[in-house]
Amino acid sequence: MTEESASSAIKNWLSLDFDEATRSEASSFSPQECADRLDPRKRLTFGTAGLRAKMGAGFDRMNCLTVMQATQGLCVYLLDTYGEKALREQGVVIGYDGRHNSRKFAHVTAAVFISKDTKVYLFDKSTTCTPFTPYLVKRNDCLCGVQVTASHNPKEDNGYKVYGRNGAQIAPPTDEEISGRIADNLKPWKESLDLLDLGGTGLLKSNLCVCEPYDDVFDSYMNRITAELCRFPDKNANCKLRFVYTAMHGVGLPFTTALVSKFGFPQGTVHVLQSQALPDPEFPTVKFPNPEEKGALDLALAEARRSDADYVIANDPDADRFTACEKQPDGSWVQF
Repeated sequence: MTEESASSAIKNWLSLDFDEATRSEASSFSPQECADRLDPRKRLTFGTAGLRAKMGAGFDRMNCLTVMQATQGLCVYLLDTYGEKALREQGVVIGYDGRHNSRKFAHVTAAVFISKDTKVYLFDKSTTCTPFTPYLVKRNDCLCGVQVTASHNPKEDNGYKVYGRNGAQIAPPTDEEISGRIADNLKPWKESLDLLDLGGTGLLKSNLCVCEPYDDVFDSYMNRITAELCRFPDKNANCKLRFVYTAMHGVGLPFTTALVSKFGFPQGTVHVLQSQALPDPEFPTVKFPNPEEKGALDLALAEARRSDADYVIANDPDADRFTACEKQPDGSWVQF
């Protein structure tokens, strides 16, 4: 790309982008970076898994602009499919994990829907596990759910998962229909931008226009799981087995500890690996925070050996995946 073409590409990006961090980043791009990242033809592809990519400036990255564009397309799809009344009354659900920018992307998503007078359930009291979002979609008959997460990807990534009215991830041809609406709605809506603190946090100026469902859904989900899956409470109360749990620097800890308590296991049954217990977008102890990845459970297994535990249990960072390891009679470990 020539210097002149690069300058034009940067100008085009700046005419759309409203986030100071990525505006600054794009302004310093070399001609090659402009060719790689500011070419609209290389736009992120919206598919059945929504969006997932590295974060940063550019049409091929996860950033506030590409999130807003995706949400505008999703919003128009819902309006075309269900109508204004259904969107206003049944609404949408939005949650996010503990990665860099996840909360900001969730607020951008909320702003788009609020600008169209949509009822928005935004999990904003805390980061939340991914299953809460489709659970609330299904429970309240919302029209869709968006979870901002890159699941178990490296720390540089983020993502945008979309769930349909049935609580499942969208399937063809819905993804293609949404993708078409995105392409027709690339310019940020002024009404959405006006709701955001663009000169400061980048978050919603006010949370009075959203419903906070965290406490209600936490209790409802835990009670539902306990009612359906806690089949042997007496045996649980007398459990002699010992477990080590890792949240893999993600959001799973409060939900796991709550379930352990509700299922009636004795205090001390589950030992939490503290070095990976809380959300940390840097994932400092693992390169790939996927419990299925070789080496990801090394610290948890070492802790299990030190504490003479019988099992290691783990979630991925958005707590929609689970794995377990069992100690064998010879002292070795088998991962299921």
